[in-house]
Amino acid sequence: MTSSQSQRPDLHGFPLVLLLGERKVVVIGAGKIASRKIDGLIAGGAKNITVIAPEATEHVQQLARTNALDWHQREFQENDIEDAFFVMTATENAAVNRAVFLAGEARNIFVNSADDPVNCSSILMSTVRQGDVTIAISTAGKSPAFAKWIRKYLQGRLGPEYGILISLVNDERERIRSLGFSSEDINWDPAFDFSVVQMVRDDKLEEVREFIAQFVREEIKATEASSATLVATDQ
Repeated sequence: MTSSQSQRPDLHGFPLVLLLGERKVVVIGAGKIASRKIDGLIAGGAKNITVIAPEATEHVQQLARTNALDWHQREFQENDIEDAFFVMTATENAAVNRAVFLAGEARNIFVNSADDPVNCSSILMSTVRQGDVTIAISTAGKSPAFAKWIRKYLQGRLGPEYGILISLVNDERERIRSLGFSSEDINWDPAFDFSVVQMVRDDKLEEVREFIAQFVREEIKATEASSATLVATDQ
């Protein structure tokens, strides 16, 4: 019986995004599961990936040949993670997973172990990406099948128009911030109305920009009027 079968820890935690970039990520294992994890790391912006494994899939070998990662063709050694920012294991070997986890704990390094939650200090959530929009889904390890199902459900409904709309909203947000107004006081809900999404689909981007700018102007006026009323009342 594997460690993950003998004990299921509480996997409720604090969700966050790791900005990997040039920070060192170490992956222990290079099989099919590890290959998928590595692809996810690359898609997430990781540019400094070290893989430790005696054997590797052709996909991992190709990534190594193109310098997308650094492959060390050998078994795991504890000092492999000495300067790592994040560590993942995908070995199907509970003893190796445990050794990696303990090495990470000793160094305060987050470790994720594929399908072995006992040896995890972090878990990966199912994600849906569309441009700058990322939706993460977790069932605290209770039902990966449901997480997969809802990911597919959302993927079918979150089209590229939402990524475009987010960019347009951000342009207006940055504009009003440059004028000294807080973007936090704005109710942005009208920007995401279905009718606005449809305009983006129809490539009516200038109309969308003007619509967003108009309701933001109205929001700012209302906020200023409310502030003036409060000042008058205080006096």
